[in-house]
Amino acid sequence: MLYRERLWPTAWVWILAVCLTGSLGIAYGAAYGVVVGALAFIPLSVVVLGILIIAAPIVTVTSEHLRAGRAVIPCEVLTQCAELDSAGMRRALRLADPRLYMLVRPWSVRQGVIIEVDDPHDPHTSWLLSSRHPEALMQALAQAGVARYALNGERT
Repeated sequence: MLYRERLWPTAWVWILAVCLTGSLGIAYGAAYGVVVGALAFIPLSVVVLGILIIAAPIVTVTSEHLRAGRAVIPCEVLTQCAELDSAGMRRALRLADPRLYMLVRPWSVRQGVIIEVDDPHDPHTSWLLSSRHPEALMQALAQAGVARYALNGERT
């Protein structure tokens, strides 16, 4: 494995989840008693936090495949990749081609990588992936044989 990253939500998402389940526990506690409020808060918090854990996708790169969440593509059909900062991600999302495959988690990261796909059988022309470490992801893709390019079109 050349690269592995889990796209965890940021701290404010975890805090918001606990606050929302806590407010529901308080409401039930005020209406039906403290025990019922605690019985509503604890299991609901576990479920919501469990969903956040399960829903956090994993991006991996091996010498043969790129996996983004449940999607997998062979590295041999990936032609070029470029790192995107937050402005580049906003621009890519705003001007996105409908055939673009996206694994974007705006609550977790604001930077990422765009990867071009050259496969006539694939409906996606490119992949847009969120990443906290886009440079490391690009290095792993380069080790897998994917060319890097700058946003002005120059290959590196």
